[in-house]
Amino acid sequence: MMAVLVLALSGCVTIPTTGTVQQVNPPPAGNGAPQVDVEPASPVPDGNPDSILAGFLAAVASASPNRFAIARQYLTPQAAEEWDPAQGVTIYNSDGTPTIVTDKNAVLKAPVLGRLDSDGHYTSVIEPDYSHSFAMAQDADGQWRISDPGVGIFISQYRFQQTYRAMPVYFFNRTLDRLVVENLYLNWADDNATSAVEGLLQGPSAWLSPAALTMIPPQTKLAVSAVAVQDGVALVSLTQQANGLTDTQQLQMAAQLFWTLRAVPTSITGVRIDVEGQPMTVRGQDEEGVIRANTVAAFRTAVQPSSQIAYGLTADGAVVQLPASPGKDPQPVAGPLGTIRAGLDDTPDSLAVSPDGATLALATPSGLWTAPTTGGGPATKVLDVKGLRRPQVDDTGVWAVSNDKAAHPTLWLVDASGQTQHVALKDLDGGTVTSFRVAPDRTRVAVTVNMGGKDILGLLRIGSVQPLSVDGWRSLAVNTGRGELAACADVGWVSPTQLVVLSSSTKDANVVAYRMDVDAALVDSLGPVGGDTPVALTAQPRADGTAALVVTGGGTVLQYEDRTRWSTMVTGLKAVALPG
Repeated sequence: MMAVLVLALSGCVTIPTTGTVQQVNPPPAGNGAPQVDVEPASPVPDGNPDSILAGFLAAVASASPNRFAIARQYLTPQAAEEWDPAQGVTIYNSDGTPTIVTDKNAVLKAPVLGRLDSDGHYTSVIEPDYSHSFAMAQDADGQWRISDPGVGIFISQYRFQQTYRAMPVYFFNRTLDRLVVENLYLNWADDNATSAVEGLLQGPSAWLSPAALTMIPPQTKLAVSAVAVQDGVALVSLTQQANGLTDTQQLQMAAQLFWTLRAVPTSITGVRIDVEGQPMTVRGQDEEGVIRANTVAAFRTAVQPSSQIAYGLTADGAVVQLPASPGKDPQPVAGPLGTIRAGLDDTPDSLAVSPDGATLALATPSGLWTAPTTGGGPATKVLDVKGLRRPQVDDTGVWAVSNDKAAHPTLWLVDASGQTQHVALKDLDGGTVTSFRVAPDRTRVAVTVNMGGKDILGLLRIGSVQPLSVDGWRSLAVNTGRGELAACADVGWVSPTQLVVLSSSTKDANVVAYRMDVDAALVDSLGPVGGDTPVALTAQPRADGTAALVVTGGGTVLQYEDRTRWSTMVTGLKAVALPG
């Protein structure tokens, strides 16, 4: 298993005005701390090609600052000079795949599970038949050395999870109201304040950049070779490109730097910025010119939903409020929504709840409706479209996806004023969307889609909300440890950087919940839920753990507790929704 280290349109949508703003950081690799590591060894005299390759792979996979210097001892002089380990990382599955040794080479043949580019961005791949031949040559003393080390470095999945961690860097979404997290992956030996700032200065990845902004001007570099940290304060000295920003842009840049550095293992509680030695004055900094958490408190990745009350649908379409703890019966909501068919023109088959718990959205075979959760008010039809999937309500409005066999799947957005926008998902032409969820930062949409009879999990990119622009389909090759994802039933966000997907796998027909990082570097089974097969899930972005419910085919609602534990909450429901 890969474990690296991975929200009343009759009038308006209610925007949360209570509840604390939470910072959500992705969990690091290696179970949250650098693993005990052994300094790599130099080549043994008269080593055979097999031992030379093993020593080389062990050196590059260590967490030693000297790992590349030692690794070059295993190479021929020319290869040692030309080899660039910073070109990228290839992560392979070493289970049961010994090297194949001939008289002049050693071949590594193993499934490849992922790659890091030269900037540290992770891409999950599935290449079961990958191989690389490490050509060997004997020097004048008859010692075997590697003449073709390949591009970058090769590392086993096991060593990757031991020696690398996810380093979050922070940008802004296009509306500049949320920070956007993108993970870079670094060896523990390189995981420091300097690497964090250098990673941030690279800007967002090519895929994310149409949906994300950086307030750091182009071509800005560190003016000195390192970011010094003293008494918890990081001194970031930038080149002259950082001059000329407005007060607001300086504050936004400071927010990116502060939250990026806050995630470095070294305890950093403040940031001081200068431009080639000249202090930058940032609005809200303290008397010593230090930017603290309170200075940039307005800039965060997500507003945690202020309500945790879940709602559900009975088989005949009545809306009920779930109990706060197992063992109690759900209660019908007041008014027509708590009755058969919820007072609508047809029986609702799915629902969603706004982050503050004040507004419901219900999808029926004929369209989309909204209604308040309290007061017994009537429902209002806001979208007259057939074939809608389960909707979503966030502070932008109500989102929905429709499928039409004669056209592309379509993403719909009904905003607070009642204005309706839609965009054809042309990248999914010929596919049927089975579920979707907009990320808390509104830069990505997680989608499960059936294309050509195959279930696929992937991401779309939200370039803008006004006007609505969505593109950039990227399917995710998800390695679960039980094979690839197979029948993807549902998806949800549990943080700005992590998903939960309900799916079976190619090696296990049982449908279970997988928690995974947005780039699929982290894939962690939440375990079987037992009993009937789960058919749907709902999740809530939270700063204090994983909040998720599933509904089985028999109508049982199960609540995620911890690790692989799920408890029965209620029975007799066909759909549930958590706020957000």
